[in-house]
Amino acid sequence: SSTDKRGELASACLRQRFIEDAPMSIVITASPNRMIQRYGKRAERYVILEAGHAAQNLCLIANDLGLTTVEIGAFIDEGVAKVLNTTYAVLLVVPIGYKK
Repeated sequence: SSTDKRGELASACLRQRFIEDAPMSIVITASPNRMIQRYGKRAERYVILEAGHAAQNLCLIANDLGLTTVEIGAFIDEGVAKVLNTTYAVLLVVPIGYKK
């Protein structure tokens, strides 16, 4: 959908308004059940580690491009999932914007 969801996303992220101001946000999600089939009890650990690696790479690339970002872990899981219309687990929100 091409509808601007930044306001809804900011609200689901406990009204962190810089999410609404950012030109884009990348939301890292996962389907832990798919990982459980392959990795069993360690699946949750691997999912969290990989989400962290992906977010760190986003931050490094944004900085290299002269942009700014932050990793957001404070949000209402169901609220973000509803904004995205997804059943996947929401792990991190990474707004990316311009330095002031």
